[in-house]
Amino acid sequence: MEAVSGQRNDIQGLRALAVLAIIVFHVNQHWLPGGFVGVDIFFVISGFLITGILARQKVRGSVNVLSFYTSRLRRIVPAYVFLLAIVTVVMAILLIPRDFDSFFDSLKSALYFNSNNYFNSQNDYFAAASYERPLLHTWSLAIEMQFYLVLPVLVVLMPVRFVKPALVILAAIFVLHAEYQLVNDEKQSVYFSLLARVPEFLIGSLLAVSASGTLGGHNNLKAWAGTALLIFSVVCISEASRFPGFLALAPCIGTALLLSAPDSLVNRWLAGRVMVFIGGLSYSLYLWHWPVLAGLRYFLEVYELSLSALVLFAVLTLALSMFSYYFIEHPFRRPSVPNVQYKLAAFSALAAALILAAKVTNPLLVPPMAVELTRYALPETICHGQIVGECLRGDPQGSREILLLGDSHAAQLNYFADVVGRAINARIRVITASSCIPIAGFDKERITERARRPCEEQTLALQRYRDSADAVWLAGMWQYHVPSEKFLRSFERFLSETEARRQPLIVLAQVPMLTSNVQRMHRFNELGSARTAHLENTWASANQQIANRVAQHPNAAFFDPAVLALFSTPPIADGRLIYRDNHHLNEVGSNAYGRVAADLLASELSRLQQVTSELKIAAP
Repeated sequence: MEAVSGQRNDIQGLRALAVLAIIVFHVNQHWLPGGFVGVDIFFVISGFLITGILARQKVRGSVNVLSFYTSRLRRIVPAYVFLLAIVTVVMAILLIPRDFDSFFDSLKSALYFNSNNYFNSQNDYFAAASYERPLLHTWSLAIEMQFYLVLPVLVVLMPVRFVKPALVILAAIFVLHAEYQLVNDEKQSVYFSLLARVPEFLIGSLLAVSASGTLGGHNNLKAWAGTALLIFSVVCISEASRFPGFLALAPCIGTALLLSAPDSLVNRWLAGRVMVFIGGLSYSLYLWHWPVLAGLRYFLEVYELSLSALVLFAVLTLALSMFSYYFIEHPFRRPSVPNVQYKLAAFSALAAALILAAKVTNPLLVPPMAVELTRYALPETICHGQIVGECLRGDPQGSREILLLGDSHAAQLNYFADVVGRAINARIRVITASSCIPIAGFDKERITERARRPCEEQTLALQRYRDSADAVWLAGMWQYHVPSEKFLRSFERFLSETEARRQPLIVLAQVPMLTSNVQRMHRFNELGSARTAHLENTWASANQQIANRVAQHPNAAFFDPAVLALFSTPPIADGRLIYRDNHHLNEVGSNAYGRVAADLLASELSRLQQVTSELKIAAP
């Protein structure tokens, strides 16, 4: 077993390429669709460098595992803990309590480098969107630290002659396993999986222990081939790709080829002063760019930032990164720092104090909103993604049964169903699932993996009640669903099936959507940043597309609440807040909607029952 040694500036340049690709992708995924493979470049570099250190120690006859872990902790932890403390303080001010609680859960996982598993487990429909989660990027650091726990043990225990074949076999097994999971539609699980990422480290490790055989001639050829693979990866791979799996081999092999060609023309360019400077900052840039970006997006409530916001992002990211590098990261990395363990302990204690203070402060900064304004129902009492009892609302002794189904826009109608059901003497069975219209053939690939099983289960549960229901009501966030051709086909089949059963069907329009989350608006206003909410414009066209399809079926009707006075001045009606965010009603709104819609729905239902009765008589 041989290992490469010596300081290499071209590796700093490669780090610069990796972090710049990641930042560009995170700013706007359309600018560089595969920029996220910068993480894979980092993993290969880490495997190469760390295995090289351990291999050289093994060649000398002794692997100092304690020294290895100490050096990794000094390299990673101080800047990381500083980031977590500062971000927690800022988010305590910025986030509404529900979002801060979710943030704090991610923080606890990040503190012990388990955030990859935390984010893989998340399926909270109402949590901040993924691009607003300040610690989402820590998943890769978690994987790196988890790998560091395993690698020294492998090097120490493995006989020298078995190291290379073991690395090849392990990498092959884990790549095949990742590809198998991707084929079985487990993309999110694979993306955050340590096992799926191990081959990326091992490619670097294999290069490190095969140094004498790979650092020879043809450097320019290898470097240009590696460059071509990296260009292919950042341009042609995208979030829609089946990744990591086999496809991850492209950026990983490309990185390995560049690492194996230190004297090439490409690597000389990578070793230039600007690239080396950026590469030196790469860890701090990676740490800070994402929380700054997520915080701006949360505050501005947009994904694509304006030019002024982009300038602010760049200035904040660079300033925080340079401060972190020169005053936190670099000082703690110096071997000559006296009493470093005591300084690190004191530093960590201060960070812990800031984090705990922020936790206490968040709910106290702004007077809390009444609970009925922040939710549409108590989650444990409704059949949303789960079956709780009989899922019945309205009049338990009602003379007829109505089936209300859909996504969270149907789930928000549980109190609505109570009001309407009692008014029209009906039992209303409400069965819903996050992001899912639980009908046969629904496009489950568009929703998160964690939402798919509840979607399937609710779809199966509905089959028990579908045929016996006196009528069906359907509600959804149509602007999310209509872009999917697969959904539109399943929706058409659903319409045709209800018509074939001569079953009255009322499709409820998506409620008007606002430009601002009302809970955030409340917090920002209280903090002195004036905010107002206006109607957003995409929901209306989606409603029209659904209405056009419904109109083709005589047993069906489209009911649009936008014509009601209740929605004339959203998010307020009769002096009270009726929305819980920017597109869901709260408990107050759901009740109010039921009161103003009951008579209209009763009239529409009577008309449809008359139509379906005539259809039954006319049927051969």
